[in-house]
Amino acid sequence: MDCAIVLGAEGKGVHELVRRKCDHLVSIPMLGKVSSLNVSVAAGVVLYEIVRQRRSRTGTPE
Repeated sequence: MDCAIVLGAEGKGVHELVRRKCDHLVSIPMLGKVSSLNVSVAAGVVLYEIVRQRRSRTGTPE
């Protein structure tokens, strides 16, 4: 399944017009004293989770 990932700026997030076009909105739960992630780190977390879920659906080992 194809997908596009839109990442928002810290504080501002994603512009409302862009948000309306998205099928799903997600956020990364933050634990401890971490209040935000660099956008490249956030992208890595999201991409890892996409791959993890796709592999678990197809039975492909990690």
